[in-house]
Amino acid sequence: MAKEFMYGLDRFSLNGEDLGYIEEDSFDWGGSEGEVTEIRAAQVKGVPVLVIPKSNGSQKPTFDLIDLSYESLQRVLGGTLTVGAEDKVTGWKAPKDSLMITGEAIIYTTSGQKITIPNAMLQGYISGGLNMTSVSKIKCTLSIMQPAEGEPYTIEDMGEVE
Repeated sequence: MAKEFMYGLDRFSLNGEDLGYIEEDSFDWGGSEGEVTEIRAAQVKGVPVLVIPKSNGSQKPTFDLIDLSYESLQRVLGGTLTVGAEDKVTGWKAPKDSLMITGEAIIYTTSGQKITIPNAMLQGYISGGLNMTSVSKIKCTLSIMQPAEGEPYTIEDMGEVE
């Protein structure tokens, strides 16, 4: 495949577990552009004489998780599972305190790249409608944090087995 392009979300895992179905066209890189300070001189009209970089741009991906199995709710939002007869999971109870899941996130693309984020924080909340034209979902935001060592994220070719 052409590595000049990156497209398609095949799989998203957090701490080694697949999150489940993500709504089509809902994944967005998000984030913000870098910041600079422009130094302007009275004698030079129209353009700065110096541009000082303050911070790099950032990514803050967002997506809608439409897999609302009880296990998925617990994995992303915390809380506890309700277990019935024969150890069958029959429900989910929301947590009393807000939960932010941290760990390694890996995004696998249709175009053959793997995006690894070693230190990510996932936050989410239930959203969407209860109707016959769409499904409820967990609105998710992934914060990319600096790991103790290495880069905040990498984009590389997927291996043959992945």
